[in-house]
Amino acid sequence: MGEENKEEQKKEEAKKEKKEEEKKEEETPEIVLKVDMHCEACARKVARALKGFEGVDDITADSKASKVVVKGKTADPIKVCERLQKKSGRKVELISPLPKPPPPDADDQEKKEQQKVEKKEEAAPFYFFTKARITRKVDNEY
Repeated sequence: MGEENKEEQKKEEAKKEKKEEEKKEEETPEIVLKVDMHCEACARKVARALKGFEGVDDITADSKASKVVVKGKTADPIKVCERLQKKSGRKVELISPLPKPPPPDADDQEKKEQQKVEKKEEAAPFYFFTKARITRKVDNEY
């Protein structure tokens, strides 16, 4: 009976390890992009443009659906989108994950205040006039 318990524990541990590996694989975030593609050659070109990019592990390009799925833990969606536009020359839209809007910081408020101050400092233009005497030289005849 002791041997049976040990075998059951080993099987349970093996199952737990498999579940952990599956969870790790599922955790890799996916970046979904809509790319203007019309054939398989376009899809290969798009995949080649992202191959070797920092943080990108796997690329799946579907020309019929005009979608590209990029998998990678450290891949930045905005940088991936910009890289794809630059390298492939195609129109690219980020579908998911959507970029987070910047939070309203104190820096934004300071910038607005500075702009207000600059507008106040820009007063009417200053003109400086001087008196100038215009003389006409007359030829003296002898």
